[in-house]
Amino acid sequence: MPPNKEVLAIYFDQKGEGESAERFFNEQNARGWKTPTGGKIYNWKVCAAEWIYNHRQELKRRLRQSPFYSESF
Repeated sequence: MPPNKEVLAIYFDQKGEGESAERFFNEQNARGWKTPTGGKIYNWKVCAAEWIYNHRQELKRRLRQSPFYSESF
């Protein structure tokens, strides 16, 4: 059962990703609240936590590939 947007926004805000809640909600709505393999999502918080982790990893990857990134700080 998908959460309402207010609850989802609070959860994402607690995780420090408040601005990403709407994007997550829209992606999951488009997918019909199913896993990438087509299974039913039983716990949306587990799905959201995994999405947040993957989102942060993608941001780190983009930063490392940036021509302005340097590890010499």
